[in-house]
Amino acid sequence: MDIQNTAHYDFGRPEDDLQAPDSCEDTRVPNSPVLAPVKSSCTEPVSGSPDSSVDLNALEKGNALSSTQSKPSSRLRRHLQDDVQTEWADMLLLLCWFTTGFLDSTIFNAYGTFVSMQTGNTVLLGLGASNSRSSKHPYRWAKSLVSLISYTTGCIFFPVVTRKLGSQRRSTLITSFVFQAMIIIVSAAVVQKGVVEGRLDYITNDIEWLQVIPIILLSFQAPGQVCGSRQLGYFETPTVVVTTMIYDFGSDPQLFLGWNKNPVRNRRFAGFLAMLLGAVSGGWVTISMGQIHVTLWVAAAIKTSIALAWIVWPRKKETKQWN
Repeated sequence: MDIQNTAHYDFGRPEDDLQAPDSCEDTRVPNSPVLAPVKSSCTEPVSGSPDSSVDLNALEKGNALSSTQSKPSSRLRRHLQDDVQTEWADMLLLLCWFTTGFLDSTIFNAYGTFVSMQTGNTVLLGLGASNSRSSKHPYRWAKSLVSLISYTTGCIFFPVVTRKLGSQRRSTLITSFVFQAMIIIVSAAVVQKGVVEGRLDYITNDIEWLQVIPIILLSFQAPGQVCGSRQLGYFETPTVVVTTMIYDFGSDPQLFLGWNKNPVRNRRFAGFLAMLLGAVSGGWVTISMGQIHVTLWVAAAIKTSIALAWIVWPRKKETKQWN
């Protein structure tokens, strides 16, 4: 057999013509210019195959669009699950102090009892039990008892719910103050609609049993702001009582330090002034208007404004990332 008649291979073929695509394995047999019949590892679709019609760029854009559309709701969820920054949150507690004085002076003017200051209600309850026959208000103790029971119920309710939802979580604080505002709104509505008499000149009887409706509601919501002060770590400002706070203020060994050197003392003093201002304002508005539903609407607006403030309040820096 003549070797010269065998198939002729062009050994002078340029090396570049035998180069495999960048994304594939080089399937040439070493030391041979001939391509071996080795299965290619190329992952790109072959021209003309069904996969070749898939636009990878379009798929990537679609995935990016889907991810973008889910971002707002995801951001909102994370925002609500963040813990709030407690620094300067005592400014919002001053509004709670004001609301306490505002509501207590209003309700006492109208119904002769308190909805927040349970020390006063305890004294009224004792006076009613010891001297109810000769008193000008023989049944005032009953309203004080109702307020005391309702307040105690709120003291159980708010902490339990708060612990379950997360004490300093933004959504917890928003929910708490919205709930308080709604309760005050219901109280204002039943008084304004005449279900419960709210005109001072027409409240003549010692007790009308419908009066316990706003008393129960307002007393129940009052512990919510106390719970808020505990959630935020401001134990020196309970927002409802000044008796022990005045003692703490006076017994502070650093009482006479500079203004910027004792923030705890400053909060106590500011809380006392805010409650006093609220009591004066509530009494003045109630007497000048001759009815109490106006002050109830104002108190509801204050609680609503606090809830709105929590929405935009800065988040705590060390808040963990929620999935």
